[in-house]
Amino acid sequence: MSNFYRRDDNKLDRLSSFFYWEGGLDLKLISPIKANVFLVKTIANEKFIVKSHHNKNNVYQQWSFFKRNNGNMIAPFVRFPNSSKFLIDENSYWTITPYIPGRKLNYKNPEDRIEAVNTLHAFHETATAIYINRHVKKQLFYLRWYNRLQMFKKTEYIFAKFGYVGLYKDIIQTTERQIQLVSHFPWKRIQRKAEEKGVWVHGDVAAHNFIKNDKTYLIDFDLLYCTTQLYDFIQLGQRFLPYINWDIDKLLAYRMVREKELSPWILSLSIPSDVLREWIHFLRRHRSESSISAYLEELSESWSKRTNFLKTAVKMVK
Repeated sequence: MSNFYRRDDNKLDRLSSFFYWEGGLDLKLISPIKANVFLVKTIANEKFIVKSHHNKNNVYQQWSFFKRNNGNMIAPFVRFPNSSKFLIDENSYWTITPYIPGRKLNYKNPEDRIEAVNTLHAFHETATAIYINRHVKKQLFYLRWYNRLQMFKKTEYIFAKFGYVGLYKDIIQTTERQIQLVSHFPWKRIQRKAEEKGVWVHGDVAAHNFIKNDKTYLIDFDLLYCTTQLYDFIQLGQRFLPYINWDIDKLLAYRMVREKELSPWILSLSIPSDVLREWIHFLRRHRSESSISAYLEELSESWSKRTNFLKTAVKMVK
């Protein structure tokens, strides 16, 4: 057996022992999903997801939220067998959640897109009038996206190396222009009202965070926070657009938001924050010239469709 696999087995053995002695969790199977996420099966054949977190306040916030939320479409934390809410291992905080069997949604599928919208609306109804002491504060979303843009700017040399300086400049100019337009809405007042009403968002509406069996569940609430629920639908709209050929009429047909929210919604989802995010994530995983070249070629092709959408969107809200 290689040293790599031996080290991996040693880690799993250590974790299994840790969960037993610290949480009373007696396991017969532990299988990694990600570096910090594991599927486990107990000797009673119950399946759970255990996950390590580095932010203790985030864990406390999720526990407080789950305690006050009565929705049946979420996967909340539960206590370990010894009644612990979480286990502390050095600088990690381990939580446990019942495993939900099913498949992840796929936004290529029209029925799955409808399912995501309906599930998110249902979640938002239950994620209202929930008040938590010392909830985790964040910057307004477009300010976070502005910070992401600054990270993106540091990669200009890569665009230049592969002959895509024009694309780089267009992405920068478009992002700065759209952020400027979005900043004119009264977001501080909107945020204050959201906190007064105790409304919450999931924060990451990627398709893999929806699990479907007899119904659809939302999982992974690490980005949960108290803010306008428009934010979840800004993200969802961005994620749908590539699968509906950047057709704004098709996007509007999903009726994600109320009519009075259309302008801030359309202009906000027009900020190409997803391009910045995916590019930064891509570079963390791939640095070979062939993979970067292929990625930029595909980005250049999709950017032209996005540009046409942006023109239509801006005209619509004028």
